[in-house]
Amino acid sequence: MDLKKLTIQLIGKEDEPIKTLTINKTFIINHKKYLIAAGSALTAILVLFFVIFAYSVKVSVDKYSLNSQLFEVNTKLQKYDSLELSQKLNRIDNNLSMINIYLLDRGIINPENSGGKPSNSKQETIVSKINEVEERSILFSGMMRDIPMGYPYNGILSSNYGYRKNPFGGYSGEFHPGIDIKGPMGDQIFATADGIVNRCDNYNGYGNAVVLDHKCGLQTLYGHLTKVNVVQGQFVKAGDVIGFLGSTGRSTGPHIHYEIRRNNDDINPEPYVKVY
Repeated sequence: MDLKKLTIQLIGKEDEPIKTLTINKTFIINHKKYLIAAGSALTAILVLFFVIFAYSVKVSVDKYSLNSQLFEVNTKLQKYDSLELSQKLNRIDNNLSMINIYLLDRGIINPENSGGKPSNSKQETIVSKINEVEERSILFSGMMRDIPMGYPYNGILSSNYGYRKNPFGGYSGEFHPGIDIKGPMGDQIFATADGIVNRCDNYNGYGNAVVLDHKCGLQTLYGHLTKVNVVQGQFVKAGDVIGFLGSTGRSTGPHIHYEIRRNNDDINPEPYVKVY
């Protein structure tokens, strides 16, 4: 055996011949420090490669874990947002229902004109709930403008609806079909709801008067005006000036006589002027 040489056999695949590499030991001894340095460098490179590979795997795992956590958090937030939105919609829906019940109880609207829908056996989605609430809010918004609300004039209430003593003296009484509000001559009088001018002329004991027809089946009358500010057939909006306070007709002094009628019969305006 030749002890001065180092033989290395390289074995490949089964069908490949065995390769033999012979290195002179003298060469190894003479270049030992270079070979050691090369081996150390190769070892360092392998260690560095392993560290980089391990770090890459860890980063990949951490990134996957972080993405999973973010997805989980986002899913929970979406569920929470959906729940919160659903709760808000239910509160709005309950408020609209309370408004509907309130208006029915006060006699301001008829059952056939009330908002809302029959119950549905299908489970509602948030989108369908939003659409329903929007429809009901639009319905109530339009309905509220058609319903006489509040006073036509901010003055001193001098006479209520119902039986009263004759204002012209004596011991007799009379039924007063509206309310009277005193104020300075010429002050503006406002429509209490959207409507169409039914008449605007001298109306018996009401003197100069304006009568408005409203979609909800009601009428409002504004009497004793010094002058009217509308024409017959005109559409007016709630808050428009329809005339000016006066003392025409059967009157004891400057005031506005205000009536609300349903089916041509006067009704107590109190539930309409005091909506609270």
